[in-house]
Amino acid sequence: MEKEIILQDGSLVFDIKGDAAALERVTGNITVLDIPEEIECAGSQTGYARVKSIFKKALLGKKTIKKITVPDCVESIGDWAFSGCSNLAEIRIPLCIVGESVLSGCRSLRIVDHPNLSEDKRKLFAGCIRWEAPSHLTDLDNAGRDWLEKFDAWVLSLLRSPDDDGFQNQILCGEEDYGSSDRDAYESKKRVMKASVCMERLLNPEELKDSSEKIFSDYIYSHRSGSELGSESWYALRDEYPDKVHFELLSRLGCIGDDNRDTMIRELGESSGELKSLLVKSSGIDASGRFFSSLTI
Repeated sequence: MEKEIILQDGSLVFDIKGDAAALERVTGNITVLDIPEEIECAGSQTGYARVKSIFKKALLGKKTIKKITVPDCVESIGDWAFSGCSNLAEIRIPLCIVGESVLSGCRSLRIVDHPNLSEDKRKLFAGCIRWEAPSHLTDLDNAGRDWLEKFDAWVLSLLRSPDDDGFQNQILCGEEDYGSSDRDAYESKKRVMKASVCMERLLNPEELKDSSEKIFSDYIYSHRSGSELGSESWYALRDEYPDKVHFELLSRLGCIGDDNRDTMIRELGESSGELKSLLVKSSGIDASGRFFSSLTI
């Protein structure tokens, strides 16, 4: 039988069989979803049904969802259960059977909390979802001891790959679905992604080898603002990570200095108040002059 639980911003619809319940679908504009461990059920011997599973496509395309907590009692999650939740930033998943492409299209994901994942891996695994990394890096069942080694091998391969890799396939599929038909824009976007991956790995350095650390650091530095190779490390900071942690990383790597700071401040315009403030403060004694000279009337 079917049972609907009404919440403030929507509802949860469960399919109940005996003492077991499965989350079938979610309605409305729920932003934070804590899936209950059990629900009241008059037909059950105990008066409750334990939530044991989440149906295939249960939350497919729910764009308002920002955080999901799946309880430990859940034993299986169906294919594409959370796929297309484009604003989902954090999810907790217990040890259970996880279907195909459960998190595909969750392009805002920052944290995946799972028993197989350490603190650093939680962030890097979420990044793999955003970056559409190979499937062996987005399978929770494979997130064991050698996952970081496989991740670094993928990043090194990614950095070696041409920036136009995949461009022709995009054109064949249609630019309205996959982005710009401008090759230069495509290549710049690919370099931004490469810089983002390197930044996240350096900030989550569990088991990171010195040789890989140097390669990742060099890539970020070689794509600092004003570099002949492109300013994609700056674009990644500006557009994806305009916060103190990533700013300090770029500063530590020598990517922010007197030769490019004013340009970065001007490019920010009236946006990114925190990042602009960090840039101004980093300029030292003449910070106020630099700030006001960057403003236009």
